[in-house]
Amino acid sequence: MSIQSTLARAAADLHQGRVDLARRRLHGLLSGHPTDLAVRRALAEAYRHDPQPSEVGRWNYLDDSLTTTELAAYERRFRDPARRLANLRWPDPVHNPPASRTARRRLAALHRAATGTAPVWPAHRRDATARPPAPLDPQAPPKRSWPDPPEHLWAWRLGLLAALAALVWLHLR
Repeated sequence: MSIQSTLARAAADLHQGRVDLARRRLHGLLSGHPTDLAVRRALAEAYRHDPQPSEVGRWNYLDDSLTTTELAAYERRFRDPARRLANLRWPDPVHNPPASRTARRRLAALHRAATGTAPVWPAHRRDATARPPAPLDPQAPPKRSWPDPPEHLWAWRLGLLAALAALVWLHLR
């Protein structure tokens, strides 16, 4: 069975709600084609159905669509860079670069963090030594230090302010 037909069957399984079957298909496909970024992207999509952000981050780590939430969940689950590198299941990351630039930069940065050395990619020397691009999440709201208070607290705050004003008025009288 070809890669495209297996990806299509897995997508159909996901559409019909058979998430476990789709994952099994995709894991089998990934074991035969561990460097295919489309298979990794499809596997990440399968894990989004539950949702399991650490697994999404694991399989989407080398893709442009990686979000900061998924990356944080993956890094929280696998704190050691060497363990993260092993869990990516990328064959021979020292000599086998990924196809996309983003993937090469992320894999090179993770390899450097795990081993202290840069990968040996003669055709992609700049990517092997460059910093990885930061993941962007266009849907993520801007970071705030505290959440908005519930609506009912505004009336309570106004009442408290009025009581405080009355106490000050009584004290000054």
